[in-house]
Amino acid sequence: MTKVLIVEDEMPSARKLQTFISQIRPDYEVVNILESVKETVDFLTETEVDLIFLDIHLADGNSFSIFDQLEVHCPIIFTTAFDEYALQAFTQYAVDYLLKPLSRGKLLEAIEKYEKMFGGRTAQEGSSNLNYHQLSELIQSGKPIEYKQRFMVYYRETIRTVSVEEIAYFFAESKSVFLMTREGQYYDINYTLDQLEQELDPKNFFRANRKFLIMIDAVKEASAYSKGKLKLFMAPEAPSEVFISAEKATRFKQWLNI
Repeated sequence: MTKVLIVEDEMPSARKLQTFISQIRPDYEVVNILESVKETVDFLTETEVDLIFLDIHLADGNSFSIFDQLEVHCPIIFTTAFDEYALQAFTQYAVDYLLKPLSRGKLLEAIEKYEKMFGGRTAQEGSSNLNYHQLSELIQSGKPIEYKQRFMVYYRETIRTVSVEEIAYFFAESKSVFLMTREGQYYDINYTLDQLEQELDPKNFFRANRKFLIMIDAVKEASAYSKGKLKLFMAPEAPSEVFISAEKATRFKQWLNI
């Protein structure tokens, strides 16, 4: 049984989140719903949970002040209305974020990401890459994130750099990840798609599925497919078919500004 804490000062949002969690993961137990920084600090001082859904703005202040009062080791999925640069920070220093109004599809993605990251490990064992103090400092400083601008690749016996403007998409195949340029040249790179997703500007790159991370200008066409999915046609042509799940379709269309 996964023990979940919801920290949210808007009770309708908290109940909606609780309902979604019970529908998506019946084996998750919401052990409490809290509304303030003080309540949360008091509760976590005495009780351990496996996962926290944490709103940024609480009844008595900013939830980042929780991290000034105690060490939080368990994974956190933030709920927020912050702008784009801040959202990328949440993917680098936390598990994930949920934008309000809450979406079942995005909640499922966040839970699946949590399960992939932690999968049976304790909070202490799995939280080494989750630095809430750095996240707090970055968000409150107002400084934009510096996204990756270029990649160093090897071709035969030479080394060259490929700027992000030259990239059409990244794809995973046979336990390797490849960078495909707009000219149709591909290179094996030493990254995972999860790492790339965190380091590239989300305005320009979208994680289509487990195998593809695509650049917006490389999408020639998107067509309706079965069961609410979308099929993408890429330029240059992708080595395998590229699909967007029904759960991601709305967010994908928003990304394309349709």
